[in-house]
Amino acid sequence: MGVRPFDIIMPMEIHTKDLATKKVWTERPRKNDPDATKKVGRIRSFVFHPKEPRCVGFLIKRPDIALMFHRKDLFVAFNGYHMQDGDIVLNDDAGSKDKGACKALSINLDECVIWVGLPAITQDGTVLGVVDDVAFDSETGRVLGVELSQGATANTLLGRRVLPAQDICGFKRGMGTQLYMADDDDERAKGALLVGDTAKAAEVAGGVAEKAGAATAVATDKAKRTYKKVRTVAKPKVQEASKAAGQAVEKGVYATGKQIGRTKGMFKNFADEFKKGMNGE
Repeated sequence: MGVRPFDIIMPMEIHTKDLATKKVWTERPRKNDPDATKKVGRIRSFVFHPKEPRCVGFLIKRPDIALMFHRKDLFVAFNGYHMQDGDIVLNDDAGSKDKGACKALSINLDECVIWVGLPAITQDGTVLGVVDDVAFDSETGRVLGVELSQGATANTLLGRRVLPAQDICGFKRGMGTQLYMADDDDERAKGALLVGDTAKAAEVAGGVAEKAGAATAVATDKAKRTYKKVRTVAKPKVQEASKAAGQAVEKGVYATGKQIGRTKGMFKNFADEFKKGMNGE
């Protein structure tokens, strides 16, 4: 799993969904294998700043020792890794993980928050859904957008609500879901993602209704385009056919007229001859 600096291309926008549960490795160069790596664990959850809409890093679930002794999760800074062959490889520097990362980011990890799973509530108290995915800037950790889930049925029918960065205020205590066991009057035990009231008008995408609407729009547009195309192509053809038919009819009438005229002449001649015969002529 060797990596070279020019092979590392970090995307500007990262989604928590894309990295969730991915394997995490650390570089362990050896004398006979300088590119050797060792598995650390998998991503458990993403961590966000307690006051700002900013991702500060993620927690890695490490395997228990001898399948018996639990190991503490490892904290990694949002910029303390690079991608390699679809997996995450930790950077080999003090500011990438644990206490070194917390010091570099100027944060207290115990005060930070896990956004995914929190209810998103507007300033007027409207619950819009639950945070399901967060997009953030790979260089700064700044949140770029949030995708909300409204439950499996609602997601299927109505789609998911996508909130832009300007609608996101940040973590708010005293409202939302219970974060930990506490007395009923402990407001700090509750938390939610506070969003602006304008978030109620945010785009909802991916539902059956949207797909049906899109299909109808496509079908209508296609029908209109087909009609116009047929009309464009058919109109001169119809006109040409009508002209030809008219000419044919005219020729037919003219020919019939000639036949009728001949018949009339025959009948007239026959009548004249009959009269002559009756008169002894």
